[in-house]
Amino acid sequence: MELTQEQRLIRDTVHALASERFAPGAAAADRQYRPPLDNLKVLAGHGYTGIFLPESYGGTGLGLLETVLVVEQLARSCANTAMLYSCTDGATPRAILHIGSEPLRQRYLPAFAKAERYAAWSMSEANAGSDVGNVQTRAVGDGQHYVINGSKLWCTAAQVADVFLVLVRLTDEPGMKGVGAVLVERGTPGFSVGKHLDLLGLRGTGMAELVFQDCRVPAENLLLPAGRMKDLLQVLDADRITGNPPICLGLAQAALGHAVQHLKDRAQFGRPLAENQGLQWKLADMAMDIEAARALVYGAAQAIDQGRQSVAQVSIAKTYANEMAVRVTNQAMQLAGAYGLSEEYPFERYFRDARGMSIGYGTTEIHRNSIARELLKGSYLV
Repeated sequence: MELTQEQRLIRDTVHALASERFAPGAAAADRQYRPPLDNLKVLAGHGYTGIFLPESYGGTGLGLLETVLVVEQLARSCANTAMLYSCTDGATPRAILHIGSEPLRQRYLPAFAKAERYAAWSMSEANAGSDVGNVQTRAVGDGQHYVINGSKLWCTAAQVADVFLVLVRLTDEPGMKGVGAVLVERGTPGFSVGKHLDLLGLRGTGMAELVFQDCRVPAENLLLPAGRMKDLLQVLDADRITGNPPICLGLAQAALGHAVQHLKDRAQFGRPLAENQGLQWKLADMAMDIEAARALVYGAAQAIDQGRQSVAQVSIAKTYANEMAVRVTNQAMQLAGAYGLSEEYPFERYFRDARGMSIGYGTTEIHRNSIARELLKGSYLV
């Protein structure tokens, strides 16, 4: 796929910026469980936040593909920065833009575009992840407010976000028919952010649980009434291609680059490892895997930009990118030998960050279900 001159400029500029400013602190953010929030302010200063938002809300009006390019290059230097960026420049502002009221758009979107406020998306619960219809956190109308009770798990950026899109049960209708969404601001009485969740990877994303105890939010903060979950899931489908998959691309590309350098630098049995044909083939396989995933991800993003959104195409791209990143980062760690296991080198961090991608934003098993369903319906032809 041929990128335009503008798209290549965005890719190369973000790559240079992230390599210089974000890469040096990536390991510390991981070890200290510290969200690198200052990096988002740097991106805002260079005009790279809110890029998909219309100019009327402070954005630059670019497409999903441009967002993919930014996230991919951020992840090559710091996956935690890429993940935080994909939250505050992702599903929540996208949902507000496409299904929110004009007052909500005016209140939140310009602040997101300038990185003055940060967003999070909260869907998962103890018994509701891929099964959105089983959401139990309840919002009950009370005059000019909704009163929320319940809890949420696995909320990325929870420790730094200012505005949370929260999926709640609004009615007693079963399944997704009774589920809607409200916007909750940090500091709202009855709303608290729980302890930081200790994870295998992406430790600097501020992931935590949310707790609601008679939390009262204004009625105008209702983003999506019950019965319209299809609208919100369409937004999520688009966002699934701009966050998770390009992070996988960036991690895999970084791992491959470090593996190449390691094989060139390290000598065994009197010659550089890079002269071993068997190891050369492994590098070649890794490169092919990355390029195949990149073609799928870029193609899916371009299709959505052109109004050809396909559930199956998004699921294929995400699933392949997820599993590719695990393969490539694992192989890079193997090629580095004992160095691959040391926290003094980035190999093990790339693998840890990549591993969770196959679970977040819908597991690869769930996405395989989506692909098969579209094939059986005849909605996706190969």
